[in-house]
Amino acid sequence: MKRLASVASLVMCLAAGVRAADQNPMPDLNNAFFTVVLEGFFPGEARGGAVKRINIYTLRLDGKWISALGTPTIQGRPIWNTARMLVDPSGLELRDNRLTGTLRITLVPDPWVPKDQKARVATATIDATVGPPSAAEQLGTLSGTWKATIPGTDEELAAAGLQARGEGRISGGVGKPTIPDVSDASYDLAMYNLIPGKTGDGFHRRRAISLGVQQGKIVSARLGQMDMRHNMYDFETIETPDEYRLDPHSFSCRLRFQAQSLDGDTVNFNISLEGRRVADFMVGTWKGIYVTDDGRETPVEGFFRGDARKGAVVSEMMKDDRPWFVPVKDHRPFAPGEHPRLFFRKSDVPELRRRAETPEGKKIIARLRLLLNGSDGESMTTIFNPATKAYDTNKYKARPGAYSISHAAGYGFLYQLTGDAKYAGFARQCIEKAWAGQRSFDDRYSWVAPGGELRAGPTLGWYAVAYDLCYDAWDPEFRTKVALAIQNYSDTAGGEWNKPEGITLRKMVLTPKQGPASNHYGAVVGGSGLAVLAIKDDPGTDRELLQKYMEVLERQVVRHFLGGWGDGGYYSEGWGASTVGTQGGFMCFLQALKVAWGHDYMNVDRTSVSYLTMVPRCLMIIGPPAVMPYRSNMPPSYGSENFYRERDGFSHGGHYCENFGAIADKFKPALLWTYNHMVEPDREKDDFDTPSLYPHRPMMALINWPTFSGITEKNPAEVMPRVTRDRLYEYFVFRNRWQDTNDILTTFIINYPKGTRPRDVMVWGLGLRLTLGEPRPGAKVTHFQPGSDGSGTVTAGEFAIAIDYSGASGADALIITTAAAGKQPPQSPKARLLTLQGTPSLTVLTLSSTGQHPEIKRDGNTITAGGQTITFADGKFTLAKFRTQ
Repeated sequence: MKRLASVASLVMCLAAGVRAADQNPMPDLNNAFFTVVLEGFFPGEARGGAVKRINIYTLRLDGKWISALGTPTIQGRPIWNTARMLVDPSGLELRDNRLTGTLRITLVPDPWVPKDQKARVATATIDATVGPPSAAEQLGTLSGTWKATIPGTDEELAAAGLQARGEGRISGGVGKPTIPDVSDASYDLAMYNLIPGKTGDGFHRRRAISLGVQQGKIVSARLGQMDMRHNMYDFETIETPDEYRLDPHSFSCRLRFQAQSLDGDTVNFNISLEGRRVADFMVGTWKGIYVTDDGRETPVEGFFRGDARKGAVVSEMMKDDRPWFVPVKDHRPFAPGEHPRLFFRKSDVPELRRRAETPEGKKIIARLRLLLNGSDGESMTTIFNPATKAYDTNKYKARPGAYSISHAAGYGFLYQLTGDAKYAGFARQCIEKAWAGQRSFDDRYSWVAPGGELRAGPTLGWYAVAYDLCYDAWDPEFRTKVALAIQNYSDTAGGEWNKPEGITLRKMVLTPKQGPASNHYGAVVGGSGLAVLAIKDDPGTDRELLQKYMEVLERQVVRHFLGGWGDGGYYSEGWGASTVGTQGGFMCFLQALKVAWGHDYMNVDRTSVSYLTMVPRCLMIIGPPAVMPYRSNMPPSYGSENFYRERDGFSHGGHYCENFGAIADKFKPALLWTYNHMVEPDREKDDFDTPSLYPHRPMMALINWPTFSGITEKNPAEVMPRVTRDRLYEYFVFRNRWQDTNDILTTFIINYPKGTRPRDVMVWGLGLRLTLGEPRPGAKVTHFQPGSDGSGTVTAGEFAIAIDYSGASGADALIITTAAAGKQPPQSPKARLLTLQGTPSLTVLTLSSTGQHPEIKRDGNTITAGGQTITFADGKFTLAKFRTQ
């Protein structure tokens, strides 16, 4: 009996043990994802006092280490450099919950760190224990110690931000493994040190490679640009590799493609890539040759980092063969030494003189003369900023007549209008003062020591405009001197915040410091473009060099619309910063490309160029006074919703007098209506968009103002759609009409750039400024239906919205969405906000000028509002009473 009792007891104990094991099974560490954090791997402290570390991510399957890589980051922020590190985990051993052995870590240089650009291999000895999990999704935690050595002298390593020997604590964890998906993905790779050519900044050598992967096969390949901020843009299809190997954890392939060197020359690459993938992170090496036009082969190699994202880009589906420009009909190329050429030709001068004698023209010319010398423009200005450097602290306050970078051009324009060479003489004095160091009234703009490329580009451009206008009046020796000073421009003292950068025209054309996603880019490209086009083919200049520059500059123009501006008028940094990159340079260059070069970027089957102006300066303007729903990821100093207050600067100005010359002809009547009715409705006060102190603005007004060409205003509803979509940023605008301050606008953005504020749905109308909840960022738009009256419906992921301006509901506007209600409920009887319970919960906003709102009822997925019926099915709204755009 005792024996039976003992057996029964043993069975019960075993059963209890089995139950306990079922409840707390031993983790399968042979199939796991390990995060091994080597704390203190890099010497010093990161922001906030945290020790610098490297994070090692490695995957183990069936008892084998499959792939690994490292990141020198804390919460995603780089603390040594921005590269990812190659890691060899084969020296690790896992036994009895203990992780020991060695890791070989290749410390990959990025374009900035280390300065000597040497890759070094660290050997780290690991001694860690797998402990109990601290969270439900974990298999365990890691704790222990590490020791590492890195070859090199102490001095060399210190300069690289490294240490010869180190030791510290290990932290981290163990999680369940996930096998990366190779059924439908894009591998976006940043190729380090790829492009040859002259540059002092290594980030210019990077390029982007994007591989489309479907069902374990590489189905496409694209080559793109990369800017200073790691943005990838301007992809072009290259040959899909037929030599490749790919699995969820690694890949290799051979790529053949053509690219432009940093000197503007064509180079042909033949390279092999070897990469490893851990989750959605990638790292690897590339090696091969490039061949120049003379047949010379050069061996090259380097590293890359990458990210996998859902959705393969299939090259055939991405082709867009629409031209970016069309040839100007009957255009006559300029001859060497033929001027003016940029904004008008010699045959246009009689018409400009006629305009100057009209009442409107006299008003414009009077403004020009006032801005030149503070009175009548009949003398060289005597009003100068005493600043001796950019960002000076003298608190200089400019007044009409204060010397600026476009004074020389303003005097040159008077020479063209009058034929009196004395004005060209004043322009010459302006240029000679610039060479002597005289700064513009905004001291950041100067020929000598400008405040970075952002200021140097437009500065060079407007002095080049003066050269174009005064060419016939200047003696050959001086005009050649000016042309060569522009062509060979080089400044060693200027830079952002007075940090010398070594600014040259060559750099601004071939390797601008910032990319299209930065507001600097357009100003640099536009100013440099005016400069090059003004002197091209003239006596004494380098014809071959300037031709190369023009080819590059036109590529830069297109890149601005692929990596900065979308096709629907939204910009990467938002509204305020966008004008820094367009006004005073870029828009004027687009006009000059049409007039001088015969390339019309406006009147084409693309909206990109015209919508740059028409969306923010027409579709989104409510007034008077002119205001707009404002979004930005830049500080308030860049702008605000109060457009009417921000028209008197260099970058904040000229949105109409300059931009009339850089939009499609069909849009000019609508832009003119907006200016006349919402920006400056008082004809007595109308200054033709010249409130700033820059003399080039009246010049551009006389050249571009549509009424001089017989164009009359039209309500924008007759000219452009009331609904627009920017496909790059998925930015949507819905407008009900163009009439007065009670017009209604609804805008939202889905693929917003980092830092964008606000991110909410913005509803402006009837004098109110309201918000609804924000869409989920980056969701794919699966439904978009614009209406002819400004109504429309959109679905992106779980976000769906319907905007109804038809009046069928009894309200002026009805907006229904799956987004949450706004942070601030409306405080006016003109607006009513409701939440309709159900699945999903719906938010309804109605706007009514009378204060009378329709009754809203919900029956399942059918909503009635007055005479309007809205259904919600398959994630999208449908309006019963709706007319498509």
